[in-house]
Amino acid sequence: MQENKENLQKNNSDLGIIRILLMQIATTFFLMATFWLFDNKIAAYSSFLGGMLSIVPNIFLAARLIASLRSAKAVLRAAYIGEAGKVILTFLLFGLVFIIVKPLDAKALFISFIIVQFVISIELLRGK
Repeated sequence: MQENKENLQKNNSDLGIIRILLMQIATTFFLMATFWLFDNKIAAYSSFLGGMLSIVPNIFLAARLIASLRSAKAVLRAAYIGEAGKVILTFLLFGLVFIIVKPLDAKALFISFIIVQFVISIELLRGK
């Protein structure tokens, strides 16, 4: 009985993590389309990259959390490693984008990055 309850809680938390990632992806495409319609193609792909700069490191963190064992110590360890990896990955990806992608609309990139990051907070505040 206790094992079924733990599995149900694990599935619910895994679904919550996946829901946040899907909301981030949807927000990224919405922002990209908005920039395409109201600005230009450079702003649109810059916006897409900004969203992806947020999503890819979050996928790394999500994978660590989902794959972790459900003991408190294991979850905490996965969260610390995942968050450290997320910060390093974000830093490296920003560097790559600024080195490789020319031309780039930095305004669109940062706006999308920030908005997609806020999706996490909005979803957590909803409490579902």
